[in-house]
Amino acid sequence: MNATRPLETRMKSLGYHLKGFCVMLVTLFAIIQLVGIFAINKLMFHPEMVKGGYDATLPGYVDIGTNGVRIAALVRGPEKGRKAILYCHGNAEDMTSSIDVLDVFAAKGCTVAAVDYPGYGLSDGSPTEEGCYRNVHRLYDWLREVRGFKDEDIVVVGYSIGTGPATELAATRKVGGLVLEAPYLSAPRAVTRIRLMAIDPFPNVSRIRSINCPLLVIHGTDDRVVPFSQGSALFRHALEPKRFVDVPGAGHVDFIDVMGTDVYEKLIEAFLLGAQSPK
Repeated sequence: MNATRPLETRMKSLGYHLKGFCVMLVTLFAIIQLVGIFAINKLMFHPEMVKGGYDATLPGYVDIGTNGVRIAALVRGPEKGRKAILYCHGNAEDMTSSIDVLDVFAAKGCTVAAVDYPGYGLSDGSPTEEGCYRNVHRLYDWLREVRGFKDEDIVVVGYSIGTGPATELAATRKVGGLVLEAPYLSAPRAVTRIRLMAIDPFPNVSRIRSINCPLLVIHGTDDRVVPFSQGSALFRHALEPKRFVDVPGAGHVDFIDVMGTDVYEKLIEAFLLGAQSPK
């Protein structure tokens, strides 16, 4: 009786299963890449959840578009305040979603401006990464050209998916400061935790290293949408001057309520003044 035959059979069976497993992994990887290429915008953006939130009669509404392309913006406060806050809103919301917070700083003498990404609110087009950059850059240029703000007097605030265009703007244009609320390493990695796709939309982690303006990062410790670990990891890659504020027990959308509206307002106001934020 040949004792080596069962061993050979088992080895062949093992090789067959390993080959099948490798084929499955390669197929899964290919599917992920195809999804990334052809469906990433559908997965990242959800403008349909905020349709009809406002119209052109909204106080402070202005169309800052060029060449017949409408770019909806909201500008509150004095025509030329002591600082300009350029706000980049989150996903599944439009530029009016944080209007109460924006009006607080408008009342404090700041010009506060927000813009809708393509396909959101009244802005033309469909949302894409490049389209978000375009609209945010257009608002930056409008604040400089129409309202007369100096670069260093424009402070950029980004929330959630808005931290992507906010970080890109601060990395490519001169600004006076950058505030990131619930930021991610990159948009896909907010879900996958590690990089799996060849494309990597809103790559905050690679851009944060080139930003040399003052930075403030705020993140809830119980955030289930963008993990707290992503915000803290992004902060570690950033240059000084910088400050990280964790909000114990806060999730993705309630961090202002949990930390207290008055604390949040003082934190942002101190940052605007370039002073040490209160403990």
